[in-house]
Amino acid sequence: MAGPDKSGITSFQITTGTANYKGYIVIGTMIWMWVNITLWSYGTYLREEQLRGTLEANWLMPINRFDILIGGSISNLLTGVFMTIVSIIEYKVIYGINFTGGILGWIVLFIAMIPGVYGLGMLFASLILWFKQANAAVNVARGLLMILCGITFPVSIMPGWMIVLSKFIPFTFGIQASRQIMVSGQGIKAASSNLLLCLTEGTVLLILGRLAFLRTERLVRNSGSLERF
Repeated sequence: MAGPDKSGITSFQITTGTANYKGYIVIGTMIWMWVNITLWSYGTYLREEQLRGTLEANWLMPINRFDILIGGSISNLLTGVFMTIVSIIEYKVIYGINFTGGILGWIVLFIAMIPGVYGLGMLFASLILWFKQANAAVNVARGLLMILCGITFPVSIMPGWMIVLSKFIPFTFGIQASRQIMVSGQGIKAASSNLLLCLTEGTVLLILGRLAFLRTERLVRNSGSLERF
């Protein structure tokens, strides 16, 4: 990336504000993997239950049907926490990547990302149950997120129209805040605007996910399509 003489690191530092390109890329990759795993597991949760033949039985239980998704999100959240901890230890101990910031800052980052991650997962879980095409939907979404959120490069180098699109995705701001705290050594206060935008847009995704699930519930009740594959 920087060339044999590493002269490109100066340009990288001017653009990103840090010369730690390894940490810069690792942070984006860790968050993308969390979102990616969530889309493949939690995002296809209802569809997988349908294919197993257990969704219809669970749906007919005298419970709030939204609790089915809540249960799936809790188990997936525990997986996400475990994966993040293992990744940080691996990159720090094995690859020698130095992360800045304290545990409190890292926890705040994780919490700010939760609404967006599971709002998107909830939205996908509901929509995939309608369209019944999980693989295609997830592959398109993960590809777009990888490009628009600046997983391995700064968003600022993209064309203007792509930068505008990236600002409607909470993970763009979550990744920027993570890099500020965990790579550039800035505190929570310096990253507060990105954290707030990530949390706000994530909450919007969470609301959209809830509305999509209500729509799915109404569709199932009116059409009796839960058993159709």
